[in-house]
Amino acid sequence: MRGILRGTLYCALWYGSIVAGFLFIACPLLPLLLFSPPRFRKCGDLLFSCWELYPTALLNMFGVKIYVSGDHISPHESAVLVMNHRTRVDWNFLWAAMYQACMPNVACHRLKFILKDPIRHIPGPGWIMQMNGFLYITRRWEEDQGRLSRTLDYLIALDSRTQLLIFPEGTDLTESSKEKSDKYAMQHHLPRYTYTLHPKTTGFAYLAQHLQRANYLDAVYDLTIAYPDYIPQSEIDLIRGKFPDEVHFHIRRISSADIPMHDLTLRKWLENRWSDKEGILKRFYEQKAFSDEIWPVTKMLPLRAAFGFWSILTGMTILLLVISPIFQLWALIHAAFFIGLSILSTGFNQVEMGWYWRWKNYNFQAKRS
Repeated sequence: MRGILRGTLYCALWYGSIVAGFLFIACPLLPLLLFSPPRFRKCGDLLFSCWELYPTALLNMFGVKIYVSGDHISPHESAVLVMNHRTRVDWNFLWAAMYQACMPNVACHRLKFILKDPIRHIPGPGWIMQMNGFLYITRRWEEDQGRLSRTLDYLIALDSRTQLLIFPEGTDLTESSKEKSDKYAMQHHLPRYTYTLHPKTTGFAYLAQHLQRANYLDAVYDLTIAYPDYIPQSEIDLIRGKFPDEVHFHIRRISSADIPMHDLTLRKWLENRWSDKEGILKRFYEQKAFSDEIWPVTKMLPLRAAFGFWSILTGMTILLLVISPIFQLWALIHAAFFIGLSILSTGFNQVEMGWYWRWKNYNFQAKRS
């Protein structure tokens, strides 16, 4: 019972902070998009970077230790991040890893996930991720290629040095997904993996090549996540209060100069990285640690400030939703707007990009005249 209460509190604070940020900060920013899409994107990225400190602070408060080793991540680089997908909730611990990975020179990174399309429909988290420019894919390559191309062209046009995270395995490691991976390995005369799934290479190869052609790829970061004790497989585990005591991340930076440029060699390069990752994880689960030195967390003040700010904002949101008809109407209008977007379009981020090119063309024509 105590575990369920603990898990429910954690998830309520986590979810409540997203709804609070959506209603109090993100929605009031919407008019800025009409006047200046670049400023809107900068403000949105800053808002999300500030929020990412909150789940980091929550994990610290709930006793989950995040250990990061290897190379630091530069928040000023345009990069592709590839990571194994051990469980459905890996991303929940990634915020804390990114906070430590961008130290000692802490700066706001612009991490954006490439996710399955149904996630954008989730009230609150799905909406805010749409507004933050997360990329949603359908597993239909003709459509996904268009979405990726439009998004990458938009980021390049804004000169937004963004870190794009992709899970090449496509899904988390379960009995059923491992069976499919083993079947694929058998059909293609590949080794069977125990700690990872064989990666799908199409999306990664396209991302890397598109950025390379625009001379906009600074590095690829190879992230490996591992759980030395308890492995929470889904969100239900978190609600039940079943948190791991430790989560370990190992990061390797590969310069763009060392990344192949041709499609087939890029695909083979990623497959080789996954073969290495399998060996790294095998050694990890034997030793319960990665071999490199772990970075200590030295800056706790930003986490304390974030915990206080977002907790207060969440409390205010709950209070106003209960007592204020005006705030209830505000919430209802914006919820209806994003539900409508989910039904009638492919997401807010695609609408934002379409408007940006119209806005840019209008300003160009105005300057010429």
